[in-house]
Formats: sequence, structure tokens, C-alpha cells
Amino acid sequence: MGGSKKKQTVGYKYYAGTSMIFCQGTIDKLINISVADRIAWKGSLQDGTLFVDKPSLFGGESREGGVSGSVDVYSGHDKHSRNSYLASKISQIVPAYRYVAGAVFKHFYWGNNPYLKDIAVVVQRIHYQDAKKTPQWYNEKAEIRSEGGLGNTAIHFILDTSNSMSGSRITALKTAMKRAINNLETSMDLTSSRLDILITTYQGGSPQTKLIRKVSENDISPLLSFIDDLKIVGGENLESVLSASVSFFKEVINFDMNRCCIFVSDGELENVDSIKNNDIHDLINKSGRFNIANGRGVDIYCINVGNHNVSLSAKIDNTPEDGVPVIVGSDSSLIYDTMMYAIHGSNADMNPAHILRELVLSQYTGFNSQSVQNIINEESFKQAADIFYQEKLGLSYLWNNQSKFEDLKKNIEKTVDCVLDQNAQTNQFEIKLIRNNYNIDELPIFDKTNIVKISDIKKNIVTEMINSVTVNFIDRTNDYKQGSVTVRDDALITMAGRENNTTVTYDTVYSRSLASRLAMRDLAYLSSDLASVTLTLNLDGRMLSRGDVFLLNMPQLGLGNVVMRIISVDYGTQKSNQVTIECSRDVFSLPTSSVVSTQPPISLPADNGVAKPVKNFIIVESPYYELVYNYGQKTVDRLLEGGNDLAGQIASAVIDLPNDMILAELVTSLSNNFDNAESLTECEMRTLVQQINKMESVITLDNAPRNSEYTWILIDDEILFVESCNGNQLTVKRGCLDTIPEIHNQNSRVYFCGGQLTIKTEDYYEGDRVDCRIITSTSTGSLDPKDATGRVIDINGRAIRPYPPANVTINGCYYPASILDKTIDINWSSRNRLQQTSGVMVGWYEGSVTVEPDVKYRIVLRHFTNTLIDTITEEPSFSFDISHLKKGDLSIELSSIKNDLESSQKFRHSIIVGKDIEFIFNKERQNELEFKFEG
Repeated sequence: MGGSKKKQTVGYKYYAGTSMIFCQGTIDKLINISVADRIAWKGSLQDGTLFVDKPSLFGGESREGGVSGSVDVYSGHDKHSRNSYLASKISQIVPAYRYVAGAVFKHFYWGNNPYLKDIAVVVQRIHYQDAKKTPQWYNEKAEIRSEGGLGNTAIHFILDTSNSMSGSRITALKTAMKRAINNLETSMDLTSSRLDILITTYQGGSPQTKLIRKVSENDISPLLSFIDDLKIVGGENLESVLSASVSFFKEVINFDMNRCCIFVSDGELENVDSIKNNDIHDLINKSGRFNIANGRGVDIYCINVGNHNVSLSAKIDNTPEDGVPVIVGSDSSLIYDTMMYAIHGSNADMNPAHILRELVLSQYTGFNSQSVQNIINEESFKQAADIFYQEKLGLSYLWNNQSKFEDLKKNIEKTVDCVLDQNAQTNQFEIKLIRNNYNIDELPIFDKTNIVKISDIKKNIVTEMINSVTVNFIDRTNDYKQGSVTVRDDALITMAGRENNTTVTYDTVYSRSLASRLAMRDLAYLSSDLASVTLTLNLDGRMLSRGDVFLLNMPQLGLGNVVMRIISVDYGTQKSNQVTIECSRDVFSLPTSSVVSTQPPISLPADNGVAKPVKNFIIVESPYYELVYNYGQKTVDRLLEGGNDLAGQIASAVIDLPNDMILAELVTSLSNNFDNAESLTECEMRTLVQQINKMESVITLDNAPRNSEYTWILIDDEILFVESCNGNQLTVKRGCLDTIPEIHNQNSRVYFCGGQLTIKTEDYYEGDRVDCRIITSTSTGSLDPKDATGRVIDINGRAIRPYPPANVTINGCYYPASILDKTIDINWSSRNRLQQTSGVMVGWYEGSVTVEPDVKYRIVLRHFTNTLIDTITEEPSFSFDISHLKKGDLSIELSSIKNDLESSQKFRHSIIVGKDIEFIFNKERQNELEFKFEG
């Protein structure tokens, strides 16, 4: 009987409208929305509506769903009207929420779980002082981009000039474009960096076009004039403008440049599904000649003006992190901010002088009050702002009313090397920079004539000096998780005989390049034979204040005319008339450290290096042996036993960092959100001079390794134990641990990774498909994960699987090509994953070790396409009658099984069995011999 099946409910999707308050207004823009520590949206929006489109953020419908829907964003100024969605759902008297920034998630899809996940946002507030949109003091120096500028850049602007963009829309677009061009002029050094600009219009007929290669200051005016002269023309020419984009970027495809295309339109991209030019598809998909893996990709950012339907634009946009932003109305600032995100990203920080000024003067976010008004020395703050801007020393911070003003003040002082104090004579607050900005001959001298007492003299000795500094910071390129950089003074480590490391945390630093420079500054300070002392001075000491420098002349203590920096001052009482200061030897009077070339606390990078992808690396699912080596066997076994479905971890190393790269880190992703960067170690790589078969134990390399004490190497998927090294020749054991000997071709890569692999601390599970990328860093920035090289690892639980059978012989031989016997006898040696953890590995061709508990063996025999045997045995041998088989290939497959888990590698071999001629003695005719021929 027939009939329809009843539909079954397998889960629910949960929707809810939500109103969130972020902070006091006015913010510059919202730049990031995260749900459960996963990026849901990136972009740039001050006021307006954005669309989140991550329905598979938590695994899609088969798991916990994702998030999607429209979000109204408001910046927190004093003119906001009521949100129409909230008014329709709650009441017409719902507050307008003025003076606070926030967002309304409208009938938003939150996933397939009824529990709302944690939501976090990242906002920028630099250019406004309050909710009345009062412009920031000294606004031109308020924003600092600390990643070293754009570098060489090629930008294609595609501007919609069709009829739908007439009126206020084209006016806003022109205004935004002119601001963008002016920004490029000021944010780039056009004398040392290359800027190529192509502007084409999306319209009917031939587009209005302006192309300038190697833009100079003289080209800015013609570009602005071209924007002013743009005309509205009906029609469309999608394939034409995208073909122009292909031609534009082809010219710079082999150059080390940033490449982006910004397409501003009404979203009605006709014929988007009819594009026939394959180069355009490569451009959009970052494939072919525009392959992202080769560093040739082009980022395409689509921006819709007045159209919430982003389905057509999304087919061209290849930067999913920001979706397709929708500009509501005709606000040129929103268009400009969105363009700036496409060009610069979201790497802006605030000038520390502006932060300190707000702390002093603001009644809402600082320690000013209506009753007692603080006064500042404007010139002092402005000079400090200029210095910080020149040094590209920008900070970011989360400020809430539970934090103490003094704590933030001290944090900033420590980070940027300055002192914020109230001048005792003028009663004005001023910033004193701790820099090499003094003349020693003009410094006041303190000696036995004005020093009353000396105490607490401290001087470092070589064996106790800090020779390695690790700086923890917040890494905005890694979804605002904690990052770290380490710098070392190798010469001092050698002198001390050990590494003396200290860790410093700068939670207002969000840039890896700035963290690296701070680490170098701190190492220069801490790796000196720095003397510190407490002095009690007479009334002459009242001229000194915190951060001042002076000359200390006490030769009998080994401190003759030494420049000292004041750490703290106690001016005493009226009765004592004595001043007590704590001071230390000033770092700027010392010779330069071996790790830095200049001594200022914040030195600008000497290079303008751009982070580049690594070419050679190793990324594998970690074998059990390496997990034990790193964590200890008890810890690993505890994680792998007891029904825990932990399957494996990623092991990796990098080979020969590119020039100017100071760091390589591994980031991983299960859903396009790369996070938890972890530093990689380097390992050596060589290549085979000639092909080697499965049994050779002496291999010849193209060059000798620098270190002759490596324990094991990896060639393709085979682990080999190094018994000895003689120049470029290695004597090895084949097929160690969970691998089997293979044939390796000439020029195969040989990785010396034994003991050099970094184990990623994240746990993955069988079936996970882990996208692994290696990001590099220079002193000026880090490589974006989307531009990085790497590989995808399919987790199969390698660490918990038994080792495969080894030392397999067939009728007493290794790898016979054929056998004529009537019986096939297969013998092998047992292996034990839990036992084989010592420094000397067991080779594949060695005899048995104690078999691992519960391990059995699976043997499969196939003749042609027929499966003859597929059976499980506990014994390390197997026999089978093959006398009845016709001549042909017999394939043998042998593996180990434990608790239904099969070894990751199997022994496989094919032999020819059967005979061409069979001799048969005829009993009836005893004097005759029959010949039977088998085809």
C-alpha cells in the first residue's frame, strides 16, 4: 500500500527581538558583533541598519544553527528618535535612548538553542567628546593607525551613476569619494609607497573612467575634479566594469600590494548570473590568476545604497566578514566610513594624550567635577599628542565606572612612558614624556653637598638580568583575544648561561606591531646593569618631580655623574624639610642593547615590511608519540580514555620564515573564524637527491642538516627514525610509530620535525574539518588569515588508534611480485602504541614487541574485484589456499583494530598468483600428459 510519510519535527529555530545598550554616546562606529565568541559581523556603521548573515555560525541546522537578521544601530547622540520596531512591538512611548549607543535586533534568528548566547560588540569612539557630537580636541591627531600605514595599494572604485542614484544619493556619493581620496593622500606616503587608483561608473554605454598609476600629490586635484564632474546615466554595464577591474589588477598581480575593489551601487545588479568572462569569476572567487594562496587575491567590497536586498551584490562581494553593508538614506559619512573600513580595516586607536586629557577634564568619564575645575597646560598636552602621533603609539581601552581613574592613569603612563602630574607652581596638569630629550650638561647635579642619606642601592648582575621579555596584549586581528610576543637578547642569554624571562601585560595595546616595539623597549631597560637607589635630599630636592632626570655624582659608590630618572618623590613635612626620592639609572644614558638598533622607548620600525605567506611548513594531526612528548603519557591517556570523544590535536612547524618576518603563528577554524593564534617553532627541511624504495635505510639529502641530533624525520606521510647522520647522508629506521614504509620520489621534502612540532592547545573531534593557516608578522603588521597559506586537516582520531602491523612478510619475503605456491602465508610483527614512547623508535622491519591490549588484526584478500577474505584474527599470521585461483592480481590489506578503531595506515600490497600452464596427469591414460592453458 502507498501513502505519504508524516513530517517529523527535528528541532526548532528561535527568533527574538532584542534591544541592547553599549555605552555612552556618541560613538564613531560599530565595527564588530560577536556571538558566543564567534564573529557574526564585521564592518563600519555609525547609525543605520546592517544585516547579519551567519546562519551556520554554530554548525548549521544539524547542530546549533547560527544567527541572522536586521540590526538597527544608533550612535548615542542627543537627537535620536524612537526605534520604529520597538515602538510597534512594545509601546509608542518607548524611550528613544538618547545619549547612549546601542542596537535593536529585529525579529532576529538566534540559533536552534533556547538559551541566548553571550553577545559582544566592538565600537570605536575617538572623534566625539560627548552625546552632542562635540568634535574631539585636536581632532586631526586623535586617531592613530598603528599598523604602519597602507603600504603599496591598488584600489578600483566602481560607482553606480544609474538613475536610481540621482539627487541626494549621488551628492552623498561624491562627498564620500572626495573624502576618501583626501584620506588616501594624508594616510599614505606617496613618495615611498605606490598607490594605483581606477574609478569607473556603473551605467549604460561606455563608463566614465579615470585611471592613475603611481598617484602623486599632483594627481589628487584631477581625481577630485573627476568626481565633481560625474553624470547620471541610465542603464547598466556590469560585465564591462568587472572586465575593467580584471585588466586593472592584472597589471599589478605580481607586485607586493594591497588590492581591493569597492562597488557602491543600488544593489540592482542586472545580469549578475550571466557573466561569461572566466577571469571575472576568478577575480570574484580568488582563484586562477587571482589565487589567494599565491598572494594575488583581490578583496571585493559591495555597498548597497537604499536597498536591503543584498542577494545580487552578495554574488560579487567576496569579503563575507562585513556582509554587504546597506546605507539607509543619503548620509555621505556612512558611505565614507564603510569605504574606509574596506581600505584600512578597523585598526584605529586613540592618542594617549587625548585619553589623559579626557580623564582630567571630563565630569562623566574622568575625575573633574563641577565644584573644582581641573586646569591643563594645553601646550604640554598638544606637544605630547604630536609625539605620540609621530611614534604611532595609539591605545584602546574599555572604560567602565567600576574602574578607578588612578588605575587607568598609571596604566597609560606605564605603557607610553610618560608622567601626568599637577604642576606645584601653576596648579595645571601637564604631561611629561620620558624620552631622550635632555642635554646632560644642563642637568642638575646631586652629590655629597645636597644628599643627606643614601639607602637601598641595587645593581643587577649578569646572571640575574632579564634577557627575555614577553608582552601580552589584545590582538584585534585575532578576534580580540589575548596575543603575545617575545623578544630576547641572545648575547646576554649566552653570558648568563640561561634565559631569564619576564612577562609584561599591556591591556590597552591592540596592535601586534606596537606590542613588539614595547617588548624591545622593555628589554632594553631590563637587560641593563641598571642601578636603583633611594636618596634623601635637602631643600634642593624640591626642584625635582616625578619623571625628572638629574646627575648623581657619588664616585665612591661606582655612580660617577650617572643620569638618574625619578620614580617617586616624597616632599616630606614642614618640620623635616627633607625630600626622599626613589630613582633608577636612566635607560637612555646606556649603550644600545643588542636586540634594538636605537634606544628611544618607542622607535619607529626601520622597515616597511609587509607580512608575507610562508612557502614551506608542516601541519599534521599529532601522533600519540608527540602528545606524550609534550604533555606526559598519563595526561594523554586520561584524555583519550573513559569515553571521552576527544580525537586529536594539530601539530605544526614552519620552515625558513620569509625575510623581515619576526614571528609565525598557527590559527585554526571550523567555520571561517580563525582564532587562538599560537607561536610556531622553526624546523629544517631538505630534499631527497634520488628516489628511495620501501626498504632503503640510507638516504642522501641535497644538503646536510644544521643540527645532526634530530630524532625523527617526516617524508610524505612516513615517519623515519634517524640512527646516525654523516654529512648529507642519514641512516634511518623506516615506517616508525603509526606509519608504514612508502616509495619516495626524487626531490621529496624531508622535514626534521622530531621534537620541533608545536602542539595546538585546542582539542578537535573525529570528523572535524580543521582549516589551518600560518600567519606571519613583521615589525609593522600581521598577515590576514585569509591571505595565509596552510592546509585542511580531517581529524580521524590518530592518537587513539592502534599502530598498524609491521614487518609483514609474504611466504617469507618482503613485497614479492608473484608467488607460485599453492598457499599464501602472511606473517607480521605486533606493535604497541602505549609502550613505544621511548626516545629510540622501533623500525617497521624489526621484530614484535608486546602486543597492545585488545588489539586484533583485520586481513582482506581480493582477487580481481572479488573479496576472498575479510576477517579478524588475534594471531600475527594467516594462511590461505590459492591453488584454485586463476592467474591475476591478489591484493592484500592488513590493519590493526582496537575497540572498533582501525589503524590510520594499512599495509597494502598486490602480487600475481596462479600459473600460465597447469600440468594434469590423466589416470585413465597413464602414458599421456595433458596441458591446460589458462588465459
